[in-house]
Amino acid sequence: MSENGNDFLANNNGIVKTKKGLVLVIIGILGFIGYLGVVTVLTSIPELQWLGIAMVGLLFFAAGIIFLAMSQGTYNLPLFAMMIGVLIMYMSITDTFFTGIREVLGDKATGGIMIAFAILMLLFPLIAVKYYKSKYTVVVDATVIHVEHKFSRTSKGHHAITYRPIYEFTYLGKEYDVTDKLYRSGKHPSTGEERELLIDGNKPERFVDIERIKERSIGSYVGPIIVLAVGIYLVVAG
Repeated sequence: MSENGNDFLANNNGIVKTKKGLVLVIIGILGFIGYLGVVTVLTSIPELQWLGIAMVGLLFFAAGIIFLAMSQGTYNLPLFAMMIGVLIMYMSITDTFFTGIREVLGDKATGGIMIAFAILMLLFPLIAVKYYKSKYTVVVDATVIHVEHKFSRTSKGHHAITYRPIYEFTYLGKEYDVTDKLYRSGKHPSTGEERELLIDGNKPERFVDIERIKERSIGSYVGPIIVLAVGIYLVVAG
């Protein structure tokens, strides 16, 4: 008997795999719509506009945390979303309640927030590796039995190809076939390649491939460096 999954919900069978999962998705969608409704009402009331704007920031921050977990810390976009959320909440709250502090700090605080998140973006792959090594202590030797290809069209009309591997390993006498949740472009494991996976000893179908987390393109550092440069400029100029 083989299992298919990883540390998160998504795998070959999709995110919604059970009736309970479908109910949770529906509740989540309704909750999101309700949240937007509350934000709309608050922003229409002058005295509470700051709260509505702060809730928009909170939404960005929460979305960033969710997608950060789903992406295993591979992409910078979730951290960008979290940074935007923090900046929105900071500006909304200080403009309303701490105008004196805002005037004194000026753009320096904004720059400081940007610098902090830029450093976090640059270091996050190392943080993610350390986190998963502490969470999953069982190491198994796995074989890549297949590499799935996904074709998509870019905004410029070009075709892009991304990949995700399917692994096979044996743990405590039981065979598992597990699929990486993440499709990525560029370098990917080849069929037949041996990889070390970290798995949950209680639920072996939950796993991470540390090498995939470490593999980041040079281009992924461009965004954080730009954010860092802008943050430094705001601190110095402010």
